[in-house]
Amino acid sequence: MDKKQARAEYMREWYKKNATMHKARTRRYRRRKHEEWRAFKATVSCSKCGFSHPAAIDFHHVESSPDNRRVNELVSDGMYGAAYKEIKEKCIPLCCNCHRIVHWKGKK
Repeated sequence: MDKKQARAEYMREWYKKNATMHKARTRRYRRRKHEEWRAFKATVSCSKCGFSHPAAIDFHHVESSPDNRRVNELVSDGMYGAAYKEIKEKCIPLCCNCHRIVHWKGKK
């Protein structure tokens, strides 16, 4: 058995013994990260009108590109670091009304 197989076997056994603890720790971590995300959104306001309710804030990509990733999908997949990076580098915060107006004007 090589090192890679031995390590995989060890990890399987470790997980069998510690599954309950590991799952609880993972739930706590995910819950904490989600609360940090909610706290972050509470500090953001619309760059057009200034509205600031976290439920109404969207992140609009300034330039359309195939490399753009949807922030809501990153967050729902638990990829908070990638979401923050996407927002910082490519997005502006808009309330849902201003966001829809921006897209409606772009279709003309």
